[in-house]
Amino acid sequence: MILKNKYDAIVIGAGPAGSSFAFHASRSGLRVLLVEKQREIGHTILCAEGVSSEFLKLIKDKGHSRNFVARYVYGGILTYNGEKILDVSVNEPLGAVLERKIFDRYLAELAIKAGSDILINTKFIKAEREKGLVKVYLRSHGEDIVLSAPLLIGADGPASSVSKSLGLFTPYDKEDDYFTVQVYAYCDEIKDNYLYFGIGDAIAPNGYAWIFPKGGGFANVGVGIPGTRDGLDTYLKNFLKKHCSTYKILGETYGVVPTKFHKRPIYGNNVLILGDAARLADPLTGGGIANAYISGIAASEVASFAKKMGDYSRKALRLYEKKLKKWIFSDYMITLCAKIFYNALEKKELESFMYSLKDAIGHIEITPPLKPMSMLFRILRKDPAFLFKFGKKGLYAAKECLREFI
Repeated sequence: MILKNKYDAIVIGAGPAGSSFAFHASRSGLRVLLVEKQREIGHTILCAEGVSSEFLKLIKDKGHSRNFVARYVYGGILTYNGEKILDVSVNEPLGAVLERKIFDRYLAELAIKAGSDILINTKFIKAEREKGLVKVYLRSHGEDIVLSAPLLIGADGPASSVSKSLGLFTPYDKEDDYFTVQVYAYCDEIKDNYLYFGIGDAIAPNGYAWIFPKGGGFANVGVGIPGTRDGLDTYLKNFLKKHCSTYKILGETYGVVPTKFHKRPIYGNNVLILGDAARLADPLTGGGIANAYISGIAASEVASFAKKMGDYSRKALRLYEKKLKKWIFSDYMITLCAKIFYNALEKKELESFMYSLKDAIGHIEITPPLKPMSMLFRILRKDPAFLFKFGKKGLYAAKECLREFI
């Protein structure tokens, strides 16, 4: 590929965040270079691959068939230390399990068709600010390349080299990172249209386990626990045995998912940080696809505005964080509060909470979308003392949650 002499933005990382930015920015007329370190788009990555129906509506189908959807899901099962607590079914898709490799390639294809250039098998080395631009050093197929642009996009994952190079990196907080093992497994005993979640000390202490079906008995299965890798393989095997008398593993991946909100700014002079690089993964589940994609949209809008104004300063790019909070802040706060609440419960309190859920809504059929307040009202009708029993911990969680953003 012959590189252009001038780009409006150079994007490091061709995952959902980087490709989302490249697509939306190119469609609005910006000249974009997308840089990916792997040899192909959609290289194996740690990801449970689940997304909501609301996210699928956001993606829309831009002339492609939905071959990146492995399975639509119509319900979910939650177990606590192996005992079924919730069995929820819906009458329309609650969400879907993706084929992540195909999905990532789909997004990159949209970006290329919209006009983006791309370099694969290309490593980001460093970046330097110089005369209102960012000088970007790359190594592609053994060749050193130096390019300049007014805007650099860091969409290069949790260990973001872009953030480190430009002084925006937030060091890991071990207690808020999920250490994870994930496998692709065959288990013909699961329902192909249900999500399975497991919690409890016997399953995943302070974390959770999942089975996300991909059709025909095959599934994405994993366990994530905060703060330590110890026991991951054992927890995974125990969880699989609860749901599969026999199972076969076809692939295995280990990794870390940071879920702590990025404490340092995710913008600076000539730079925006997106997706997992900005620690935008859901703090309760660790899911990051939707927020990564949304961060690409928000950043592209700010990039277009910056080009129009001829201003790529930190002050001008601050608009990115404001737009991002408008998109995801409420959902992020709810799940962060839920995580803090869950972690604050003592063992006996957690057991009581689980059984309150089981008694109130153990098996229900509902119409999406799932709304936390409507679920709470269902519980209160069955258990009027619910707030009295858990209100104090709920207020504590709300206070601690607000403290994260003050």
